[in-house]
Amino acid sequence: MGFKNPKHKLKGLGKKFFAKYFGFETGIDITNDVAVLYRRNVVIKNIVFISNLLYSLVFFVLGFSVANPTTDWIFAIAALPITYTVSKLQNKLINLDHNDLTKQQIAMYVSSFWIFISAVMVYIRVYAVGQNAPFETASYVLIFYALVQISLYQDKRLLANSFVSLLGFVTLIHIAVTYNFFNLGLTWQEFLSTIFSDPVLSIQVGDLALRTIIFMLFYLVNYIIVSIGQSIQEERKIELSKRREVQMDFTHI
Repeated sequence: MGFKNPKHKLKGLGKKFFAKYFGFETGIDITNDVAVLYRRNVVIKNIVFISNLLYSLVFFVLGFSVANPTTDWIFAIAALPITYTVSKLQNKLINLDHNDLTKQQIAMYVSSFWIFISAVMVYIRVYAVGQNAPFETASYVLIFYALVQISLYQDKRLLANSFVSLLGFVTLIHIAVTYNFFNLGLTWQEFLSTIFSDPVLSIQVGDLALRTIIFMLFYLVNYIIVSIGQSIQEERKIELSKRREVQMDFTHI
């Protein structure tokens, strides 16, 4: 009787752990849309929990990087119970009814909203601290990371319905936080006329436009990838349904 290699045993445990918490098709019937969405809600909830722990770590590190860290320590400490509460709320929404498509879709939209808002909140907080260029860049990348998380639902309708609101939200963050145009105290007419006379303002507006274009392109690429994935999934469902029909006919004969 041979002994299992510890490395292979560890690898097997790793695969089981991944399949249990992050496997999108573990233990489900892919022809059942509700079961598929329920499993995606569960897996993405686990990813969101890890992401929120990462955000808490960012606040924790920020506590050492500012002259007066009291506020950042409050954020770091408060982030943990908020993370736990959000995880419990997601869990409650997901488990209201495993077989109700509408309730699972509500859980999906709530989860997507929180994914995006939490990334934006981290960006706002990091930018408010100031003088942390590496953190500012990393926190801005989290917004795109949030879009990738949302795209894991493989639902192009979700992305289509969310585009205008997410683009508007990001643009507002750019205007109010990244460049703080409201602090200029200008009317819209004065602002538009100043763009061409103030070189600094011109550069900022150009940078805002570039950020917006990059966000839209990234969103478009995500939408295309999700559309392809959704089409492949539909084909797999049709193929599996036909295979089951043939199997039932064969068994009946």
